[in-house]
Amino acid sequence: MQDVPTHLKEVLAAGQTARLIDEDIYSVLPGELRHHYDRRSTVYDLVVSTRLYNSLMWGSSPRAYAVFAREAADSCAAGKILDAGCGSMLFTASAYLESKRTIVAFDQSVAMLRRARRRLIELSGSLPENILLLQADLSDLPFRAAAFQTVLFMNVLHHFEAARTLLPRLKELLAPEGGLYLTSLVSNHRLVGDFYLKTLFATGEFTRPRSELELREILKQALGERLSYRTSGNMAFASATVNEAV
Repeated sequence: MQDVPTHLKEVLAAGQTARLIDEDIYSVLPGELRHHYDRRSTVYDLVVSTRLYNSLMWGSSPRAYAVFAREAADSCAAGKILDAGCGSMLFTASAYLESKRTIVAFDQSVAMLRRARRRLIELSGSLPENILLLQADLSDLPFRAAAFQTVLFMNVLHHFEAARTLLPRLKELLAPEGGLYLTSLVSNHRLVGDFYLKTLFATGEFTRPRSELELREILKQALGERLSYRTSGNMAFASATVNEAV
């Protein structure tokens, strides 16, 4: 893993190797793999970033996501943060730039990672050394167990059917008393939001919509009873302290 930052080497599981694929962007994936968000990253940012879209469709707001991201980043003074499915850092960049913790942010879409890099540079003038950008696959997590004090998993779970399998794997990446912070869209008796969730499911964009009660039960089973859970419109916000120290 020549020229790979030490902080990245420290969190990769045995047998995993990373390589530089673009300026300040590393990958653990073989070859040049493309993701469907590579083609829509610009449109995604333009739409999903707006207060109107989030208010109308989901009954929530970009500010709520940014506040939640800052809560995760500020949850402890030390220990590494993993941003699982970081996208273009629409709602997390500001919180990360204010943090001194090492942040490993990964996504399968290189286009999204490039937009994240550009956003960080535009806000701060350069890419901070404590923020590492990595191409990786949520379905095949390349990290060693207990490598992170905080895992942030924002606005991604509604794409995955196998939540009961994925969440325990994310939990395994947390150190004792580590915190998992998660947001996900749910059906929640909102006419517009529930209809749009069903439409996105029908097109194959999202998995089958989960109710807010169904998601809460899945999270309790995967993460335990130390769970904070609330909804704002169709968006669920959850956090849990897991892997209790012995």
